[in-house]
Amino acid sequence: MKNVSNRIEWLDSLRAVAILAVIVIHISSPLLNVTFNKDMGYWWIANVLDSAVRFAVPLFLMISGATLLSRQYKLKDFYKKRFLRVVLPLLFYMLVYYVFRWFSLPSTMQPLGSLNTLSWAGELFLNEGISKHLWFVYMIIILYLFTPALGAFIRKLKPEMMVFLLAAWVLMCNISQGFSVDIYSWRAEDLLGKLYMYFLYIGYMVLGYYFYNIFYVSKNIRLTASILYLITVVVAVLVVYYTSHQKSKLDLAFYNYLNLNTIIQASAVFIAFKHTSIRSGWVRKALQTIGDYSYGIYLVHILVLGIFYNVGIFWTMTHPLLSLPVLLILTLAVSIVLIWILRKIPYGKYISG
Repeated sequence: MKNVSNRIEWLDSLRAVAILAVIVIHISSPLLNVTFNKDMGYWWIANVLDSAVRFAVPLFLMISGATLLSRQYKLKDFYKKRFLRVVLPLLFYMLVYYVFRWFSLPSTMQPLGSLNTLSWAGELFLNEGISKHLWFVYMIIILYLFTPALGAFIRKLKPEMMVFLLAAWVLMCNISQGFSVDIYSWRAEDLLGKLYMYFLYIGYMVLGYYFYNIFYVSKNIRLTASILYLITVVVAVLVVYYTSHQKSKLDLAFYNYLNLNTIIQASAVFIAFKHTSIRSGWVRKALQTIGDYSYGIYLVHILVLGIFYNVGIFWTMTHPLLSLPVLLILTLAVSIVLIWILRKIPYGKYISG
């Protein structure tokens, strides 16, 4: 999901922050779900963490918009690069997750024989796309189909027209909040709604292009964006608690990636990082490495978390204030090592992500 040449330091940092935020979502979500109305002290920790990282997926799309919509491509070269960088690794990890999901089943439930296994595999794909986190990859592949044409259109727009377009997109996102769509399912009855929601996410790419190429950032604007980010975190924390309390059951609708609060949060993070430079050499190198491995980390980290869970490495190890950071570091480290090993294997660079 990145261009290796002509590195832009602050975009590397954003990629690293985005993938770290994705991992935080996936390690804190189980805590969020099982502790509501049982251990509210733990629940508040998970609620704050989840509220603080809703920008994760939108930020990846904004980075793609900033880097991909800004340039003109030969269609053959563009689609060839997307296939090699995105589709080939996806196909490899789809197979990996099929194998992992099969071995994770109780022995009495594991399908045997080619026909039973194929039937099980088909149902798993139709129900949740093999592994639910792959929804983002399916979506971005579809969005990439329209990226060259979208870029050609966007680059011709005057800034004020782009602001109008983005305002219309925000309005569409908020109107669509009440739609009931299963973004994981590939069944025919869910397909139109799913593709519509995918289409809405393309607005984040346009937003990334706008902030990257047009929006001026000064020190004061960056400070304002940082404060705005903190406000969005507080708003999400309080709204999720209030709506859940009112319904006497967990209500995470406000976490939606197309929610206005999330759009503001992702924008604030992007602006706060724009044109920033990290003085510490080792921190800069660490963020560059994480950013370079970000797609692979996204693909493999759920597998790592699943293995950890099976051997008892989970948030329940100790107090969440300690167990969650440890789990984050372990997941990140093991994911990077796995990708590094894959890249050392002949032709492994094509499937590692």
